[in-house]
Amino acid sequence: MVLGVLVYYIMMDRSVYAVKEIIADYIDISNAAIVEFDQNPGYVHNGEVYFVIPAHGREGIYQELQHACEFLQQAGFKNIVSPIPIEESRYQINKNQRHYVIAKAKPDSSWQLPFSAQGLADFHELGSSYPYHLPGISTYGQWKTLWGNRIDQFESGIRHWHEQRPVGEMHRLWVDTAPYIIGLGENAIQYVQESEQETRHQRKDQATFTFDRYLSDKKKLLWFDQLRYDHPARDLSEALRNYMLTDHSPEQLTSFFYNYHTRSPLSIFGLRLVYARLLFPVHLLDKFDDVYQNPFDESLLKETKILFKRQKRYEKQLRHFFQSLGINPAPLKIPVLDW
Repeated sequence: MVLGVLVYYIMMDRSVYAVKEIIADYIDISNAAIVEFDQNPGYVHNGEVYFVIPAHGREGIYQELQHACEFLQQAGFKNIVSPIPIEESRYQINKNQRHYVIAKAKPDSSWQLPFSAQGLADFHELGSSYPYHLPGISTYGQWKTLWGNRIDQFESGIRHWHEQRPVGEMHRLWVDTAPYIIGLGENAIQYVQESEQETRHQRKDQATFTFDRYLSDKKKLLWFDQLRYDHPARDLSEALRNYMLTDHSPEQLTSFFYNYHTRSPLSIFGLRLVYARLLFPVHLLDKFDDVYQNPFDESLLKETKILFKRQKRYEKQLRHFFQSLGINPAPLKIPVLDW
């Protein structure tokens, strides 16, 4: 079972009291200082910080993640929040009919995410040397299925909004835009399906440590429940997506790509995966998830309008994506969409 997109704390569980109640059953936190990292409360105990994170999935996933975190820590990535067993091979705690995992980190104030392009390439290179497979968090080769599920969920949400009353401006914006978003998703799914037949691979196309979403906001800690085991194109494309959706210049996008590519050259297969992932409108689907339960929130309505406005620029950049990187896709036989 693959870990889904996780939220560190449900609102009622984000309180210091909830964290203390769970941790105190297993760790002596008398006189422990309360701290906050990346908006998550924790307790300092013997030089380490302990957190409580909602649990999703089977016990074996957390054992996999603990071993992966230990590997990264030994390689110098010190700011990792790692799950810890409360008993031998048992990680999950049942509290108030919910399941949690206790995790810990030893923060280094000089360390911060996201990585530079070279740092991301080095992270992927290190991850590819990990000696074990990680089936519990692997999404390698599963994009087509996962994307199809996301589109199905989006369509279900839109159908539900059709039945809702009253209807506000947020409803109308998304309902009117839904066919466009669904069309983008279907194009991306078809493209990645065809790309799976690509034979121009290299060693760097093997699975490595990646993120669920490569970070656009700065973080002080690398949280274990954001780790995935996937093709490095996953992170590179999300980093480029952030450049394309913000006010960065095209030169900054090109610079990031080539700084990564120089350190860790992409194969034709890898380039196609980057393009496929950029085609998939995950930024729009993520925003819909944000607004779904709050369709009358004025701040979310404003954010939606800005995102839709930026989408026009994003689509224009995708139209000339390879050319902007100085790559001519025709002689390389890399198919591109005819916009």
